Formats: sequence, structure tokens, C-alpha cells
Amino acid sequence: MEQLNEGNSFFVDEQYEEALKCYDKACSELSNNAEAFFKRSQCHSKLSNLKEALSDINTSIKLDSNNSKYYLRKGQLCFELEEFDTALKTFEKGQSIDSENSSFKTWIRKSKAEIQSSTPTTTTPAPTSTPAPQTTNPVSTPTPTQKSTSTPTTSISTSTTTTTTTTDSSSSSTPKLPIPSSGNRVKHEWYQTESHVVLTIFAKFVTASNSKIILSPKSVNISFPLSTGSEFIFDMDLFDPIVDKDSTIHYYSTKVEIKMKKSRAIKWDTLEFTEKSGPVGLMDQTTTSSAVPSPYASKKDWDKLPNEPEDKLEGDQALNKIFRDIFAKGSEDQQRAMMKSFTESNGTVLSTNWDEVGSKKVVGEPPKGMEIKDYPH
Repeated sequence: MEQLNEGNSFFVDEQYEEALKCYDKACSELSNNAEAFFKRSQCHSKLSNLKEALSDINTSIKLDSNNSKYYLRKGQLCFELEEFDTALKTFEKGQSIDSENSSFKTWIRKSKAEIQSSTPTTTTPAPTSTPAPQTTNPVSTPTPTQKSTSTPTTSISTSTTTTTTTTDSSSSSTPKLPIPSSGNRVKHEWYQTESHVVLTIFAKFVTASNSKIILSPKSVNISFPLSTGSEFIFDMDLFDPIVDKDSTIHYYSTKVEIKMKKSRAIKWDTLEFTEKSGPVGLMDQTTTSSAVPSPYASKKDWDKLPNEPEDKLEGDQALNKIFRDIFAKGSEDQQRAMMKSFTESNGTVLSTNWDEVGSKKVVGEPPKGMEIKDYPH
């Protein structure tokens, strides 16, 4: 299980080669673990090893034939390999297991459309009539009083020349298809606050009309065509359920930002669901409040922390230990808030509320009777 979790960390960081090494070991150690083969299938897919990815997802289905997400992934791989009949059957099987997942309905429709477009149609050609011979009058030579810019001829032509004017269809404006914001691959990143998880997809020209983004309480599904002719697909089971009705999607010129509302105030260890047992990512009791008071604001909370014997730590040493304990037990946002407030205020303010200090510069608050002065460096 350690190799599987390590592989997940590399995968989230988009280090797919390193992730694959860990997944290889995990599949060897956990030969009956369907999730291990599913993760390796996803990794193979990112590395464009589609046949290997299909082989692994088939193993996952053999080990756990009632997991709908395995059928969804297999269907997507078959679709990408242009095996549309197999993809359709796979999506229909997955839908029979999880009828509430709207992704199956979307992919079934797309598969049927591809099958229909690839089916050859028999048409009867319309009879063509033989054009009747045309009789033309000889072309008269210009008289001396006529000015002609054409090249003079020494013979009389008995045929006519037809000039056809074509219209350039490329002049019509067509909507731009999405492209990666940088490089050759669409990248993504995510971060979290106490109440939301924000997922960013870095692709240009993505709009609501040319993309499909489906948020459900347990998963997110994103797909849109690329100008290269391929399709970007991002399908992931989320670490913890979200409130999809309170989540929002924002389209920008270079990215898409998906702001997902957390169903509970916990810290997400990763964006994707893992097989860890027990409560995952629950905050410590000392950090569950929406805004932990600044150390300078109140001293009541210090009594709840384990007290060091007075003969061991005194004065600044005791205070520094309290700050270290708060930092060690704090969430990622609280740690960022402490570092930012302490640095920008020249050591006069220490806050654990990222919502308060994250969007603006922290102004120093010197002790009463003193003032802050800037000295040239």
C-alpha cells in the first residue's frame, strides 16, 4: 500500500514516469487489488500507452466487476482507440451499475454518434445527361479603333473559354478550438481553502459551448476537443464529497477555474480519492474553527495546550514553543498565514487566518509607544 500511495503522490504532481515505477511495484505486491491496476491504467494513459492502460483496466474489472468507474475508464480507452462498438457496450454495462452517473449517458451518446458516422451508406448516383454540342460563332478580330489588352492571336478560335470564380470558404470565421496554454499538454493544478477546493485547467479558448464539465458530489468529469484533433478528458473521483449545487465554473481566455464547495471543513490530502481507511484529512480539534485567534489577541487558548514545567522553559523560549506547536498542528493555510503575516509585518503580527491576510499585505502593528521605521538596505 505504501508504493500505491507514493505513486499517487507522483501522479498528482504529474511525474508520471516515477508514478509508473511505484505502480509497477504496487501491482506486484497487491496482485488482487483492483485499485492498484486502475491507478496504473491511468498512468499508462497519461504516457500514451493506451494498450497497456486497457490491459490494466480489464484486470481491475476482473478483480471487481461491480465498480462502475472501471467500466467508465475502459469505455473511454476503447473510444480513444476508436473501438466504438466495444466502448458502447462497456458504457452501457457501467450505466446498469450506476444509473445516476450522468457521464455514462454522455459517452453512450458520443459512441452512438461515432458508430453512426462510421457506418457506410449506399447511395444511388443520379443519372448524368450528356451535354449537347455547342455551336459558337467565330471570334472576330478587333478593329483598329478597338483597344485590346489581350495577347494578339494569329488564328481564329472556334471554341469558347469558361472562367469559373470560386469563393474562399476559409474566409468565414470559425470558433477556435481549445489548445494547451503552454507546451503540448493540457496541465492542471489545485489548491484548497477551508471551505473550497479550486481546480484549474490550463487551456485556451475553452467555453461553456465547446466543453463538457460535469460536477457530481463524488466526482468531476471534464472533456473538450483540442485543435490537434484529439480530446482532453479529465475524469476523477474526488478525495471527499462536494456540494455540487454550490460549486461554480469560470471560463477565462487561458484557463478554466472550477471552485468546488467542500461538504465538510477538512483538509484534503490529495485531489483524488484514495483507499485509506478511517477518517481522512480531519483537522485537529485546535484548528476546526474558521479563524484561529492570533497569539497576540488572547491567552485563554494557551491553557489547553500541554504546559512545560516552569523550570524548563521561561519567557521567550516558552512563547516560541507555543508558536512552534501551533504551526506544526495547523493546516496548510494556517501555516501560510503565519509565515506571511510574520514576514510582512516585520515580526509584529502573527495570524493564522489565511482568508484575512492572504489577499492583502499585512501592515505592522508595533507595541504601544513605538513606531516602525524603514531603513535603506
